Amino acid sequence: EQDGQKQVHVFIDGRHVEVNPLKARQVFKDEDDTDRGVVFILTRVGSKVVVDSKQHGLVVESDGRYVHVQVPNDYRGKLSGLCGNFDGEEFFEYEGPSQEVYRSPFDFGLSYRIASKGCQEDDNKGLSVMRNARITRLNDFNKKETCFSKTPIPRCPEGYGKTESEVRELEFH
Repeated sequence: EQDGQKQVHVFIDGRHVEVNPLKARQVFKDEDDTDRGVVFILTRVGSKVVVDSKQHGLVVESDGRYVHVQVPNDYRGKLSGLCGNFDGEEFFEYEGPSQEVYRSPFDFGLSYRIASKGCQEDDNKGLSVMRNARITRLNDFNKKETCFSKTPIPRCPEGYGKTESEVRELEFH
């Protein structure tokens, strides 16, 4: 936070673009060549940021928690990602990055996870995977039983080692 306002970071084509809460910011394709026209206009009102591209018919609004994306019908069936593929078919709305279709919105969201500093391999890439914890114990009748956590926890995939850890209380069934 800065001056009571949350900091907002916007990246367009890999470039960090500063968002001023007091006035709109024009973003050019090439910042050194402003004659080529405005590609995006960024505005900020309170915690809401709007990225508007008249050229592409694209409007993205976010308050840091929710995102609303609006595109014209020209993009129908040409999109992919967490906002869906915009093909009008509900069955394919949860299509992952490798065109696999998920039934669960939770699993679909996990398919787009990005590298995590909590898991690392030699290549410095790490993806935590959400899995239920499993324990095996002897029950009251001295019989072996396996229990699973009620909520998944992040785990490092096979071949990765943890670089940090934390203690959590979990419920099992």
